[in-house]
Amino acid sequence: MRIPALVRGAAVAAAVLLLAPAAGAQPADTGKILKELGFPGDTIAQVKAGKMVHEDLKSSDERELAVGLAFMVKESPKELADQLRGGLLMKVDADVMAHGALTGEGTVDQFAGLKLGTLAEKYQKASTDGDLNLSAAEVTALKGKSGAALEAEVHKQLLARYQAYRKSGLDGIAPYARGGKQRSGAADLRSAAQAASAVKGPAPGFYDTVLHYPKKPASGFNEVYNWQLYKAHGDPTVILTHGFTLHEGDAFHALQRQYYVSGGYNVEQAMAGFLPAAGGGTLVVYVNRTSTDQVAGFGGGTKRSMGKKLMASQLEGLYTKVEKAADK
Repeated sequence: MRIPALVRGAAVAAAVLLLAPAAGAQPADTGKILKELGFPGDTIAQVKAGKMVHEDLKSSDERELAVGLAFMVKESPKELADQLRGGLLMKVDADVMAHGALTGEGTVDQFAGLKLGTLAEKYQKASTDGDLNLSAAEVTALKGKSGAALEAEVHKQLLARYQAYRKSGLDGIAPYARGGKQRSGAADLRSAAQAASAVKGPAPGFYDTVLHYPKKPASGFNEVYNWQLYKAHGDPTVILTHGFTLHEGDAFHALQRQYYVSGGYNVEQAMAGFLPAAGGGTLVVYVNRTSTDQVAGFGGGTKRSMGKKLMASQLEGLYTKVEKAADK
């Protein structure tokens, strides 16, 4: 079973679940919030003992795989956030084949470094019943194109998706065509966000921005967009990512959202929190929710269980690298 490779780096890397209180609010009960998110009751005790906690979390719908991680690093929340913004996850994730920044209104030139390579054959054969995630209009526009014209059309379509999301957020995401049906990545991302409602109380600004971007971003908002060509289980996959951070006091929080994925799974939303720990260092809490049709329907429960275990293993392996890099 093909399960998405997770935790892709970006200039803003791990998307963050804010567990710290807003300015002027009462201190948040971190242990209670962790429990509401689905972590074991002894999570804080385990991470203080030097352990990495990884947990299968309850899926928000039948297509979703959800896993969480919690661990400690010696760096302060600000130091760790600065490293991640500087591309730490890019440096430790060898599966990132190519990437580029998307800025302002965007231009097709910003996709110049994205070469389709072996993906070109899939785009040439694009259909609403194929392996690629495309809207019906995108499939039609690709027909009959090859070579440079094909690559230019793909770049044009990716630019259009970036511009639509940047302008309208989740409402701007064009659904994927699945034969005579549609799969709404926007609905899947909303479901993933609503599953993190435990952070709404201690982090209302962050949570509101997650749900309603680009309307009224909370103060301290800092965002980046990029494209990535990522090797997911050996197959090149094109990803459009939006990441943003917010910080209040000594805590940092952010979100990483893959609002378009060319194949293998539908969308992905990751959150985590960099929380100052008593005695120094940072408690890192990470939750990843990925939508994939491959765990829906008959046998979905078994496939979902298998997928979560694989996801947890992948996340733990990559974050172990992050932890070692941050502790150097």
